[in-house]
Amino acid sequence: MSGPPSADDGLSPAELARKYELSVSGARVSLREYIRQMWGRRHFIMAFSSAKLTAQYSQAKLGQVWQVATPLLNAAVYFFIFGMLLKSSRGMPNDMYIPFLVTGVFVFTFTQASAMAGVRAISGNLGLVRALHFPRASLPISFALQQLQQLLFSMIVLVIVLLGFGHYPSFAWLLIVPTLALQFVFNTGLSLIMARLGPRPRTSLSCCPSSSVRGCTRPG
Repeated sequence: MSGPPSADDGLSPAELARKYELSVSGARVSLREYIRQMWGRRHFIMAFSSAKLTAQYSQAKLGQVWQVATPLLNAAVYFFIFGMLLKSSRGMPNDMYIPFLVTGVFVFTFTQASAMAGVRAISGNLGLVRALHFPRASLPISFALQQLQQLLFSMIVLVIVLLGFGHYPSFAWLLIVPTLALQFVFNTGLSLIMARLGPRPRTSLSCCPSSSVRGCTRPG
């Protein structure tokens, strides 16, 4: 005996999908919906960037001191090479050239690190990508935010350098806020582009046992 007729009998798959508000798995959403999803994951982006920043230097003996020591040592190396060996300061006194050099190195490191982090933002976090459903753009944005947080530590050192060479606060210093905001927007876009162009996982090799990797061939 057959059961009672269902209310869904005679409905096409498209009508059933509309009735139960189903959507195609993995389908692209509109830009507006994607931004809405990104905004809903804003706490995840903040927490992920802070956790990555803390874990980055957790194994080092000096800990988070390296956050400011690394760009400062880079600035010292640049000063030794360009300021002392190559004499490329072009007559600029050291009280102007050294703060200028330190500022440039800090901002360049910020941009470089954001771009390099974007390359591995997706492929370096495949476990997270496969385990959770979230907008993939959250990862490059969180890495750019991580580098911004690290730059803010470097800004403390930069202020000390400026004060040490006789450059005292003025209203012009307020321009650092919109400047860093624009630089962060640029670096975020750069990180998103690099994440899209970055290396993709070699799924063909991951399916092969380690003992027979040499016998596997990747599709052309």
